[in-house]
Amino acid sequence: MKRNLGIHAAAAMLAMIVSCSRGTREQSTSEIPPAPAPPTGATTAGGYEVSAVTDGGSIIGTIALSGPLAKLPVRKIGKDPQVCGAGDRESEKLIVNRAGALKNAVVIVEGVKRGKAMPQAAQIAEIDQKKCEYSPHVQVMAANSEVTLRNSDPILHNIQFFQGSNSLFNIAQPVQGQVNKQKLDKIGAIYVECAVHGWMQGNVVVVDNPYYALTDDNGKFSITDLPPGKYQVKIWHEYVGELTREVTVIAKTETTLNIDLKDLLARKAAPAATVASVAPAAAVTAGSNAKPDEVVVQMHELSGREGPTFRFEPANLTIKVGTTVKWINVSGEDGPRHTSTDDQEWETPQTPAILPVGAEKWRTPFLRNGESATHTFTVPGKYQYFCETHGPYGMVGTITVSP
Repeated sequence: MKRNLGIHAAAAMLAMIVSCSRGTREQSTSEIPPAPAPPTGATTAGGYEVSAVTDGGSIIGTIALSGPLAKLPVRKIGKDPQVCGAGDRESEKLIVNRAGALKNAVVIVEGVKRGKAMPQAAQIAEIDQKKCEYSPHVQVMAANSEVTLRNSDPILHNIQFFQGSNSLFNIAQPVQGQVNKQKLDKIGAIYVECAVHGWMQGNVVVVDNPYYALTDDNGKFSITDLPPGKYQVKIWHEYVGELTREVTVIAKTETTLNIDLKDLLARKAAPAATVASVAPAAAVTAGSNAKPDEVVVQMHELSGREGPTFRFEPANLTIKVGTTVKWINVSGEDGPRHTSTDDQEWETPQTPAILPVGAEKWRTPFLRNGESATHTFTVPGKYQYFCETHGPYGMVGTITVSP
């Protein structure tokens, strides 16, 4: 099935150069006021019941990250300088003040089925693309509500939402002032990325109850009016990771939860050697494989004067029947997610899939930095494959399989 790119007629020419929209139709651009909070006693679509809380307690505290911290690489700004500007920008993935307080950690009380109403702010989530940044960088929204996607820049942005390894949708916004709306119904963290400007990244955390908080510049948070009881409280951070703590809430009492995520960060650093051990692209040939009958292809994001470019390296292979190709994402800690696919369902006019008669098509998951996937070739002939997101920007490869 071919995909509907979902771009209105006025932008049809621009839409031909953008990546797939996975059949997601463009939402209405009309401004729809948020629905009022459910009345007391009402049950929301997710099964949460709104009721008066007369004896609620609170959870307050600080999320910290102590010890020496390596500075994350700056983001290279190399495209559309008339709008995006020039030079480098600091990473937004890890913001810690001098006292060790961690900003943008999300604190969520899990499994609450009854209590106060969802705040209006969580029901009117919006991402504004302005001066080639996502604003806000991290936010929390209610499940079964819509997020508004706004392009305030006079250039093309392409906004894609990932939940785990799945792409939820991918929308091109070539027109300044363009607004799209998308409903999100599954709770959890969502990673947001622009395929045109690779440094544009953000996060949306979807929750099914109103008992959450986002830490401020001083790492502080407060969750109020929580019915007394014993709860599992999850702390999530886009870079450091997540952990869960059990907390007992007492009626009309503040319970303090101060957590230092230094051990979580230390565990995160352990797998870094796996990525570093991948052979340089120039050394990856059919005759220098780490394993018999396996060839490695690296998935790159490269910086240049005209902005980021995306490549498979080597882009062209000649292998024998029975060889396994292993794709690994080496785009770096702040790099984008990539796929490898020869499935015609996901092709675009810029990325036609070429598959020999009788050959098995493939489609890898969206791979994050350091992740890999494989496919074994059993039918001779020529294959042309691509990255679902970055294929229209040059990320296309060919494989010739000989008997």
